[in-house]
Amino acid sequence: MRSTSLLLAIISVALLSARCGSSEQSKPAGAAEALPTATVKAPGQSQPAGDQPPVSVAHDTPSQTSGATTQTAPSGGPDTSALDKKIEQAEAKAKAPKASDADKRAASAAYLERANVFYNAGQPMLYKFALRDFRRALRYDPTNTEAREKQDQIVAIYQQMGRPVPDLGNEP
Repeated sequence: MRSTSLLLAIISVALLSARCGSSEQSKPAGAAEALPTATVKAPGQSQPAGDQPPVSVAHDTPSQTSGATTQTAPSGGPDTSALDKKIEQAEAKAKAPKASDADKRAASAAYLERANVFYNAGQPMLYKFALRDFRRALRYDPTNTEAREKQDQIVAIYQQMGRPVPDLGNEP
């Protein structure tokens, strides 16, 4: 198991390095230039904003993020609309005043399901969105070992590459 995790981490680092190091990234078809872009760069590294695909900030409602804006996957990423609705419903139950442990575990499972879509998409640029959802899954169920292991693995990849770890999912 440990060697499989190490192999996956090495492959992920290689893919992320290749993707982030490329100066010829293509923009998704129909991408609007007016959308804010997410930029992950190493300290001291200058990278033109035009190299990054646009990222929408309309994924979460203000009630879910206490007014903070959050990022969604870039257009061209996996379609998570069905999972978004599932999360919205599960989270509403989990935030209710008399929410049960089962309601909280259901919200955690919904976040974990979407996180795994981003994690397994084969696109390292989606890791920050997987990381956000793993963190949110752990917020509802701190004992979720799969979410904890994958969160730690993504953080380790960013750290091994000397890149800042995204803060997505840490908002109150």
